[in-house]
Amino acid sequence: MKKIFRKIHLYMALFTIPVGIMIALTGALYVLGANQDTGAVKKTYTVNQIIPAGEEFAFLEKWTAENNIKMPKKNLSKDKSGLNRQIGSASYSMILKEKDGITEISTTKRSLLGNMIMLHKAKGGILFKIMLVMYGIVLIGFYISGLIITVYKKNVNGKLVPKTENYIVIAAGFIVTIIFAILSL
Repeated sequence: MKKIFRKIHLYMALFTIPVGIMIALTGALYVLGANQDTGAVKKTYTVNQIIPAGEEFAFLEKWTAENNIKMPKKNLSKDKSGLNRQIGSASYSMILKEKDGITEISTTKRSLLGNMIMLHKAKGGILFKIMLVMYGIVLIGFYISGLIITVYKKNVNGKLVPKTENYIVIAAGFIVTIIFAILSL
């Protein structure tokens, strides 16, 4: 049984090395102060007109061509505030803010680190969200297979028996995690 779980553990680890490294790196950098706008190039333009709903793409295709600005992907949504229209993807987007008869167009082109943090936060497309869910499931599999591999030993009769010291370390990990979490809130 241990051999099967060693293979499961090994292949899950090998397959998820790239996403695991990315999640660990971006998580640590995020905690240290980096965010999705680290290294981003942001520009703001003013247009002296209101862009009617439904005409955003037609207007922007013409306006971006005239001003030599990259046109984002054609998907329209509301921004975080729910008031402004956002066009584009997590990597490159435009936000249209309207006020007093003018439209302010803000562009954001994220850096590689910013894009990776957006993926970490599940702000990208559905394919990477699937990868993140799969990685979460694999992490649970790591712990289960790792426990099966390490917490039991064969006794003199060849029976698998628990290694008491491993259970003590697991219990200590739970206790420290709970105490640090409570003290951090």
